[in-house]
Amino acid sequence: MKETSGLDMKTECDRCGTCCAKGGPALHVEDISLIRSGFLSIDDLVTIRVGEIVLLSDTGKPETTEVELIKIQGRGGDWCCRFLDPGTRTCTVYENRPLACRLLECWNPDAVLEISGKKLLDRFDIIAGDDPLLSLLRLHDQQLPLPDMVEVRVRLSSEEQRESALAELRQQVERDLLFRVLAVDKFALPVERELFYFGRPLFHLLAPLGVAVTESPEGITLHCEEQ
Repeated sequence: MKETSGLDMKTECDRCGTCCAKGGPALHVEDISLIRSGFLSIDDLVTIRVGEIVLLSDTGKPETTEVELIKIQGRGGDWCCRFLDPGTRTCTVYENRPLACRLLECWNPDAVLEISGKKLLDRFDIIAGDDPLLSLLRLHDQQLPLPDMVEVRVRLSSEEQRESALAELRQQVERDLLFRVLAVDKFALPVERELFYFGRPLFHLLAPLGVAVTESPEGITLHCEEQ
């Protein structure tokens, strides 16, 4: 293994884009000014709801989140920050980047770990108090909290429990989609804002667990694929 000398160690950001490619940051209360001033649009954001599986920033291990997170959306089906220019590998909002990006030093993560999980923004910090969608969002959260994904994984792996688990999940997926359709039809919610207002659809969250969705005139069907 090649040894790394002190001269090879980073001491400042060279804007290589590696951290950006791993995913955009969660937003903190200090970042609300970026949204209010227009440097960040809610079109650029995605809500990570309580119960989703996330990678811990300190260990990189997957765990269900106990708090809501607002993150910058990915690009092209992965979590690569949408503000990373793919050609130049540079940040297109560098001068107005979120707090976590400003503090992140890949060679010394202490500062960003210090704020991890603290003073985080959620949707209701950002959405105006007179937004007509507020009552629908609160009803969605109340009636359709995310299922325990760890428990879902266990039930799906059991032949005895798989069928009943899929039946319950199908009902939840259908209701989740109905809320989203209602928001579009009744409140003219732009599709690009759905990920901020409602988070990712439940069927997207089930895909990593091997659950596939098929749609027909009779409705939707869930089934487990080979992992």
